[in-house]
Amino acid sequence: MRARGSAAGTIAILTVAALWGGTFTAMKSAFYSADPLPFLLTRFALALLILSLLYFIRGIRPKLSQIGLLAGLMVFLGFAFQMEGLTGISATKSAFITGLNAPLVPLFELILFRRKPKARAVLAIFLGVLGLALLTEVAYGMPLATGDLLTLGCAVAWALQIVVVDRASKVLSPDDVAFNEFLVTLTLALASIPVLGEYSMPLDPVVIAAVLYSGILATVVAFYLQAWAQERISPESAALGLMAEPVFAYAFAWLLLGEFLSPLQLIGALLILMSIPLAS
Repeated sequence: MRARGSAAGTIAILTVAALWGGTFTAMKSAFYSADPLPFLLTRFALALLILSLLYFIRGIRPKLSQIGLLAGLMVFLGFAFQMEGLTGISATKSAFITGLNAPLVPLFELILFRRKPKARAVLAIFLGVLGLALLTEVAYGMPLATGDLLTLGCAVAWALQIVVVDRASKVLSPDDVAFNEFLVTLTLALASIPVLGEYSMPLDPVVIAAVLYSGILATVVAFYLQAWAQERISPESAALGLMAEPVFAYAFAWLLLGEFLSPLQLIGALLILMSIPLAS
């Protein structure tokens, strides 16, 4: 029975990876005309509205908790860094740098909870850093671009989100974990718009399609599936399943945006992919 639940959790987390992989191309396309924070606000307003309607239909109230709200903070930081970074780098590059969250999970488990990492997790961190150096071209003299740095911050936030959701899923239902995350992200996005002066949100077909895809499939469905899956699998296993996200992202970006990596960047991307299963 446990094996069956674990298998279902693995399938669910892979579905999340596919849904999130598609958002890089969707957001990159939208950001040719829309600003990141208004897009983030619209995406999570739609997601929170849908989730609230589901609560209303079932006649129950969402449960808020400190651990859930902390997960929401990590989600906001993850998306804010990712979206701001995506305006300056390719969707493919963004996806693979974001994928570094997996080898960072055991590092944060050690720092926060004194959970000693396995030897191969240390190797995973080394390979991930080496892959990052090749992907961003730092290994051969190029400085990190602002988009690279912002996206690296995104990877840190998502690693922390995986760690926090693992704890939150012990005390909250998947619906409540998602509600906490959506509410905090929506609130912080709204507060951040005047600070950064980002107001552009034209409702052209590309932006509308990106909002609907990211708001419904990649947010409501994906976050629910992630919380549901992490009730059944470990945080390391969740990170392992999410390793497919940059692969899906590269496929979408190649097909729809015509993006491609240079040979050395491709080696860096492969090193990052190699680091992800080693982290589990």
